Amino acid sequence: MQINFVEREKDRIDFIESAGWGEAEVAALPVDASARCYFRLSKSGDTKILMDAPPGIAEPVEVFAKVARHLLACGISVPVIHREDIERGFLLLEDFGEKTYAKLLGAGESEEKLYELAVDVLVKMHSSEKLPDIDMPPYDLAFLIREALIMVDWYYPSIKGSSLTPDARQNYIDAWCQVFKKLPALPTTLVLRDFHIDNLMILDDREGVSACGLLDFQTAVLGVPPYDLMSLVEDARRDIDPQFRERMVSRYFSKMRGKYQSEEDRKSYMDWYYVLSAQRHAKVLGLFSRLYVRDNKDAYLKHVPRVSGLMADSMKQDILKPVKKWFEMYFPDFRSDFGPIKQDLVTQLATKSEMLITRLS
Repeated sequence: MQINFVEREKDRIDFIESAGWGEAEVAALPVDASARCYFRLSKSGDTKILMDAPPGIAEPVEVFAKVARHLLACGISVPVIHREDIERGFLLLEDFGEKTYAKLLGAGESEEKLYELAVDVLVKMHSSEKLPDIDMPPYDLAFLIREALIMVDWYYPSIKGSSLTPDARQNYIDAWCQVFKKLPALPTTLVLRDFHIDNLMILDDREGVSACGLLDFQTAVLGVPPYDLMSLVEDARRDIDPQFRERMVSRYFSKMRGKYQSEEDRKSYMDWYYVLSAQRHAKVLGLFSRLYVRDNKDAYLKHVPRVSGLMADSMKQDILKPVKKWFEMYFPDFRSDFGPIKQDLVTQLATKSEMLITRLS
């Protein structure tokens, strides 16, 4: 579906006027890999943020609103929604300002303090009995495998210039199924899936965990707790010292009173952590490749070596032996640099590969 930018602008202006902000100064904010865009509205010393999420292209704003209200009810700082137009895909949001974690870290703010606060937010979330009490999709085996396949469908042909055979692709699925089915049961919680420094902010007028504001959670699902901690400390876009990562994980365990206190419970948690780490990094390699090959966005290619390195580190764990063996057999050079890419050819190969039937073993 294509956006009619003229009509979209008319709808946006109409929404702004109907919200009582027709006289506001409107400034576009930087865009990311998403189909959404944002604008800051300024009027009489007050500001609001306009989310513009075209229906059928971006994630529905209805889901963002639903998760935002639920997180607020659980005591988590997310933007208050002042006005909404679900049908046309607009939300008028509280403005959290400019102090993203990414900007603060770039300006030399304490990494330790910022990450400790983010970990404490996760502790508060995962200690809440209310947090899982929301109707969201399950982060089940089919969902996890679908994401992991983005790597072989897009990253593999970008590196190799050809697609996997159907049998090799199915063996990749089987390897992941074998790994996930060995994992122990963990409590279910709300998984935000994009809990990292670009979506975290410092709110100067609040204290404690409330001083950390959350953004971009409309793809939340019901899954296991390790995912969001892993995505925080294994960031695809910045290097994090392994010892620092261990300190943040230890902080999480020490603050989760009554949970993960035994060696067995911590091992269960960390097995999930490493498997989700490898799965997420595989997905991200595919996403970054797709953004470049299909969407002509090359800004993310610089992160590929970091992401492939993180995935390689995770696959050193015993729990991931089946997946590691698959890479050794079919894709041992997965950490190779991108060479000249025939974008049309790779897009054609990837699209054809995506159409193959996914059989879960």
